[in-house]
Amino acid sequence: MRLLIVEDSDLIRKVTRLAFPAREYELQEAENGVSALAVLASAARPFDAIVLDLRMADMNGVEFLRALRQRPLHHDTPVVIATIEEDTSPLLAEARRLGVAKVVKKPWIPKDLAAVVQQVCAEHQQRK
Repeated sequence: MRLLIVEDSDLIRKVTRLAFPAREYELQEAENGVSALAVLASAARPFDAIVLDLRMADMNGVEFLRALRQRPLHHDTPVVIATIEEDTSPLLAEARRLGVAKVVKKPWIPKDLAAVVQQVCAEHQQRK
């Protein structure tokens, strides 16, 4: 399973990697939305899912989602938001409007995040 992790915190990216063992997942990482778009531009095939932080410098998660949805190869890639944002946050509301698959609140437990990503990917495959 191919997974893109978009997170500005080195520590959280490291912990996220632990949730997805290398024997089962092909992981790519980006420290912000701009870097993530560069990863997508060089990708020969779509990712199975993207784990995305909302609050990042240079390009936040919503700005990234807008750009993602305009890319033909990646427009329907399922996105799991991992955030500290409250449910009433306008930023989170906009992300939901842009079609995120799930929202996971930080701090999360690695096995729980992995289970959400697996569920989202399975649901996405059923819709294809």
